[in-house]
Amino acid sequence: MHEHKTFVELMRARADEHGDRTALIFSVDPLRAEADETLTYGELDRAARRVAALLQDRFAVGDRLLVLHPSGPGFARSLLGCMYAGMVPVPAPPPDGPQRRQADRLAAIARDAGAAGALADGADLEALASWAKEHDLPGVTVLAPDSAGDRAEDRAGDFAEDELPAASRWRQPPADPHALAFLQYTSGSTADPKGVMVDHANLLANAEILAAIAGMSADRPVGGWLPLYHDFGLIGLLLTPLILGGRSVLMPPTAFLKRPHTWLTLIDRHGIDFSPAPNFAYDLCVQRITDEELARLDLSRWRCAVNGAEPVQAATVEAFTRRFAAAGLRPEAMLPGYGMAETTLVVSGDRPARRAVITEADAAAFERGELLPPAPGTPAHRIVSSGPAEYLDVRIIDADAGRVLPDGRVGEIWLRGPNVARGYWGQPEETRRVFGAVTADGESGFLRTGDLGILHEGELYVTGRSKELIIVRGRNLYPQDLEAASREAHPALEGGVGAAFSVPVPEEEVVVVREYRARQVTPDELARAAASVRDRLVRDVGVPAHNIVLVPPGTVARTTSGKIQRRLLRRRFLGGELEILHAELSPAVRARLVDTAGGDAS
Repeated sequence: MHEHKTFVELMRARADEHGDRTALIFSVDPLRAEADETLTYGELDRAARRVAALLQDRFAVGDRLLVLHPSGPGFARSLLGCMYAGMVPVPAPPPDGPQRRQADRLAAIARDAGAAGALADGADLEALASWAKEHDLPGVTVLAPDSAGDRAEDRAGDFAEDELPAASRWRQPPADPHALAFLQYTSGSTADPKGVMVDHANLLANAEILAAIAGMSADRPVGGWLPLYHDFGLIGLLLTPLILGGRSVLMPPTAFLKRPHTWLTLIDRHGIDFSPAPNFAYDLCVQRITDEELARLDLSRWRCAVNGAEPVQAATVEAFTRRFAAAGLRPEAMLPGYGMAETTLVVSGDRPARRAVITEADAAAFERGELLPPAPGTPAHRIVSSGPAEYLDVRIIDADAGRVLPDGRVGEIWLRGPNVARGYWGQPEETRRVFGAVTADGESGFLRTGDLGILHEGELYVTGRSKELIIVRGRNLYPQDLEAASREAHPALEGGVGAAFSVPVPEEEVVVVREYRARQVTPDELARAAASVRDRLVRDVGVPAHNIVLVPPGTVARTTSGKIQRRLLRRRFLGGELEILHAELSPAVRARLVDTAGGDAS
């Protein structure tokens, strides 16, 4: 695709070749075209060189620098400035979330990365200074390099006036394809965050694979709302379009969450071809976009509605396709995909121009780890393909024995490919375990994904996380299936988030926690909702649901990409930390809570 060794070399060439071409459009409010801010390749290159010159005056090549801007022009300029300076950007959410957990997580990232500095908007400097002081991070220099006359906080905590240097003062770093491009911290859905080391060769290879899967090119706009500190937003929406020489149109994540129709309006107004989001975002659009809003949309040019970052639900694919057909959305535009930070971003994706592949499997066989067609009249389980496994070397492995499983069997997904990252920052043992897996017959260099999946007729089906699999009386149950069934059990549960997990007491018992959203919360209504969940799980999944917990909205934690943090919720449940509106618990689980809490669990 390109002869350049690094992203920086490629961006310099883009600026020389077509500096006047639009690179980025930031739409603060997709409903107001006049609020858009545009950057050309030439402007972005000059801004990156000026930021890089400032950083080269203060830091050393290879230093890790947190990039804490909200999604917007400042983020792009600082991220590219770090890369141009030969330093390692560490994109992360700023510590301004509603819960303390976000500030603590950022401090953990800063310590793990050994961050020498942090780049942010000028308006956030004082808050970041307080954060650094509270978390005892005196070695982190906080800068706001986004405009001339920025204030910069020195290590002593004083504020000084800084002018951005001229772009001509920038010194180009060596063009090393194996130098780190950035550290991408994992979202922490199943464990503490780890810094994935992505080098320039990984980044360019990933862009080539993603472009091949989705048919992306310079003349097809990319856009969306995904946070730029998350790999899906950073690489899918920002860096890949720049590598291809195309145009990216970005909007604030909060705008989508408050008004989901603004995302689809952005796609319509800018003729966006490729726009990705997690499964929950498509659900949110179906639930909250009104008929009047839908009537104003034209989605006929949206060719790649990529659904990834969490297990794709067949019901979501069908509901979104059905709902937005009236706006011109073609059924074949819905593209399930699969990826992770450890593969830079992408593993597989469905091909544009074919409908999503949804396969019916015999439910009982599936729970035993086999994909078999259902016999007439027997329960079926529907799974969605994440596309053909054709660009990476994909194996399905019996993780205990290390042997390759035949098609149609559930096992751990192992991968090899040029976009598989170099490992975890500062964790050589974990890097060897995860990135250096060896099969029973001696093939080496595989990445252990920790995800379960099936290969069937060339298609890759991702079934869930191995650490979250629920095993009850020999049955393998996937939490997302229990969550989907329970959400539809009662109107007050449809708009909320749920999580399913198991508790050994000593036999494994299923616990389902669901957010309850209703204007009036009465004991009778809560009891009816819990009974509906219990009945639905018994009827649709055949699970004895003795433990139903209803909680207020916002209780079920998600990662930055929207993944449900089931293991965190399980710890909070067992630790007696949840605010519970209503709970129906088996005697064994109730006794476990009493033992854990050291008191009454009623």
